[in-house]
Amino acid sequence: MSEPRKPQYPVISYNHILSELSVNRKDPCEVIRELISNSYDANAAQIQIYPLLQEKGFIFFDDGIGLSETEEINGITPYRAFFSIGKSTKIQGESIGYKCQGSKLCFASKKITIITKCSDELWWRYISIDNPQKKINELFDISSQFDEKPWDSLTELFPRPKNPTKNILNQLNQDFFANHFNRQGTMIIVEGLEVQDFSNFYSSNEYGKDEWSYLKNYIRFNTRHGDMRILRPSYTGFPKRREVSFKQTIGYNDQCQLFLWSMIKYNKYELDEIKPGYPYLKKPDDTEKIKTPTQVSKIDDGNFSGRYCSTFLHEETIYCITLAIDGYKRARDKYQELGRKGYSKSGIKLVDQRGTFISSEGVKICAYNKIFEHPLLENYFILADKKVQSHYILIINGSFNVVTNRNSLTDASKQILKEDSFLEHIKKFLDEAQRQVTVFRELIERLNKENQEAKLEAYTKRLDKLKKDIQYRTRFKVKNIEQLKDKSIIQPEIGEEHWVGALYTMFSHLVTVDLPYAELWVRPRTFCGVGLDSIAVPLEENSLGEKVHRGLEYKYTFSPTDEYNHPFIVTNFIVCWDMYIPEEGEQIKDAYGYFGDVSLTEELNDIGYEIVKIESQTGEIHNQNIKVISLKKLLDKTFDCEWTTPPPPK
Repeated sequence: MSEPRKPQYPVISYNHILSELSVNRKDPCEVIRELISNSYDANAAQIQIYPLLQEKGFIFFDDGIGLSETEEINGITPYRAFFSIGKSTKIQGESIGYKCQGSKLCFASKKITIITKCSDELWWRYISIDNPQKKINELFDISSQFDEKPWDSLTELFPRPKNPTKNILNQLNQDFFANHFNRQGTMIIVEGLEVQDFSNFYSSNEYGKDEWSYLKNYIRFNTRHGDMRILRPSYTGFPKRREVSFKQTIGYNDQCQLFLWSMIKYNKYELDEIKPGYPYLKKPDDTEKIKTPTQVSKIDDGNFSGRYCSTFLHEETIYCITLAIDGYKRARDKYQELGRKGYSKSGIKLVDQRGTFISSEGVKICAYNKIFEHPLLENYFILADKKVQSHYILIINGSFNVVTNRNSLTDASKQILKEDSFLEHIKKFLDEAQRQVTVFRELIERLNKENQEAKLEAYTKRLDKLKKDIQYRTRFKVKNIEQLKDKSIIQPEIGEEHWVGALYTMFSHLVTVDLPYAELWVRPRTFCGVGLDSIAVPLEENSLGEKVHRGLEYKYTFSPTDEYNHPFIVTNFIVCWDMYIPEEGEQIKDAYGYFGDVSLTEELNDIGYEIVKIESQTGEIHNQNIKVISLKKLLDKTFDCEWTTPPPPK
């Protein structure tokens, strides 16, 4: 009797997973976004951010509940959760981050230091880790040490600081810890963050232009602090009555103060407060010459403005929607910090902040203009047009699940956005906005009208071009057919498969059995726009019986390297205008699991080839061959054709 086998378990590499999670996948400031979300979840009343340009890092402080090493929440302490993967104190649906993966962005650095304190602790706790991405694993001891003088520990991290760092250390002195960090909070110091062109993203830029700081605007447009639910009606113009319902949604917080260390005078810095809430433009005042969409001669020159917002309940979740309409000219003039037409300014583009977006717990996640492709929103399809997006921002907020890097939605969330019951709410919102906001109604009407006119103009131009260019296209006359000997027939071009089919059909009715290559002509009886193009019969066949018909497909050109998009087993002829003649034995396949070999037969010499030895990938044999024919060459062989190619236009 053999001995019982020992159990075996899969190996999970913490280091490998950490190296994957700690990469800034889309934006160099993702790490700041994640830390801000964590601060909000920790009920912080104040956040302070200090970029360290010399050290290519930052100091991030919040006065939240701190990272406890003793009190477990959801089965783990906040301190251990900070270093863990897949184990979090957060609960799905109550916060955007519940996988405990966002904080790992801090570990893609040369050093990370944490100073934290909870309300029940007498002293601060301290830990500093070099090369955390490589060192931290399942066996690494993350125990912190009590620290009575964390301001000294902070200073010791920077033994030879330059003036900008000195100024920050002077700010974060003993008084700071006594006045701001005495009761509770967390300070995270990151050095050597793996970000290219670090200063471009974390600098306050030159004096007098701190409003163009990339980091500052990233915080306003893309983080929890820029919560789209914070309406500020008196400033933005949103309906005051909606503010109450927005405030009742999960995670709403307009009381947290966030300060960014910024240049206020030449070589002089101080904390600059960034107001909470998404940066919707200020409502027009009496000094602006506002015109509605119907009053401007060119829609892109419009400075019109309108606001609408609402909430709805779907599957026990409250969703918020905001619609902020600002004509392109107004948006361009008022969003001076956003780059356009190659001029970077803050580095955040105006075009990337316009259109339709999905937001999760207040954080703008991704653009989602494809929502208007659904039939229920067909009346608003024009809003998906890139040019139209420059006139508005529509944000749909809910408890959407997001992927690891928080820059796109999970498949489950995308499915919600496709459900008829959900989209009925969106349609109702847009319909109400049309009824109540004149600017929106006029904008939709004008855009639809201009779109129809633009499509008509484009259609007319294409037709005019076709008429003009027809004289330069290759044509032919058929000398041995009385009705055609003096008539020019235009050669098909790429995309004109229908014309190939029409020519083959016409000439198949003019072929007599005594003409050369008559056996390669069959007589089409139908033309189908779905599936195989046609069914046809031999020239002298008059029966309408099922078995006499052959499958016929038209192409402009065809190559063995192209996968045939119909089943070989229903095809007898593939008629192209022209083709490349392949080598004997080359393999060719269809999109339905069948393949065959090229055979250069005497019958089709210099006209085409046959596909023979057709079988499926599972070994099923198809006993019929397929003739692949060049109509251009077949016409030359069958009739007396005279070809003319005019010189190109000058």
